[in-house]
Amino acid sequence: MYATATRLVNEVFTADQQRIGTLWAIEHSNKMASIGRLAAGVGHEINNPLTIINEKAGMIQDIITFNETYKNDEQLLNLTSSILATVTRCGTITKRLLDFAGHLDGNIETVNIKCILEEILGLLHKESEYRKFTITIKEIDSPPCFDCDYGKLQQIFLNLINNSFAVMQDNGILTITIRHIHSEALVVTIKDNGCGIVKEDIDHIFDPFFFTISQDGGTGLGLSVTYSLVQEIGGSIEVASELDKGTEFIVNVPMKKARVS
Repeated sequence: MYATATRLVNEVFTADQQRIGTLWAIEHSNKMASIGRLAAGVGHEINNPLTIINEKAGMIQDIITFNETYKNDEQLLNLTSSILATVTRCGTITKRLLDFAGHLDGNIETVNIKCILEEILGLLHKESEYRKFTITIKEIDSPPCFDCDYGKLQQIFLNLINNSFAVMQDNGILTITIRHIHSEALVVTIKDNGCGIVKEDIDHIFDPFFFTISQDGGTGLGLSVTYSLVQEIGGSIEVASELDKGTEFIVNVPMKKARVS
């Protein structure tokens, strides 16, 4: 009788945890969609004045270049060139935002997994540069393009890469490997040299509200949401880790209607 009651209590607890995790996953998806709309709006608002600045700076540069009085003024030429270079850099950043926001609506698209990873790393470039991370993408067997939910793939790998950033010290090493294992699946491995996970925590790593690092500023939902998203695309995710040596997340991504690049 006691064993039956204990089992029922455990089943109810597990069901409640799964229900909470599902609700949070839905809320997370809604927040991501809102962020996407906000990013798209901000991107467009910034692009408009950037276009004007670029046009006016270009005109100033032309005037300086063809005016006998100023064409040999290196300082003016360098200043206008600096303005144009900065506008180009800002344009690149807003393009990344717009590209990222454009895929958050849950549509099935033809995707290139390496392009998605490079897009995410582009968004995180400033932090990785500031913290002097060494990041490498290795592609094995040239995986083809395939049909999948672009937005979900973005969120999965953004969450995992952010997790690696959070646990690595400055000068950390992150290695991402894309392996085409057969015609219907590929495997993406994200390996960092961060603090690692103690053995007893591995089985709970994808549980809602479970923490392995400082709870400050977090909800304990990142990996739980990631697990749910991987399941939604029909894939699977595993983790291997060693304390003080690093963590490796292995994501199995199904390839439906695979296409040649």
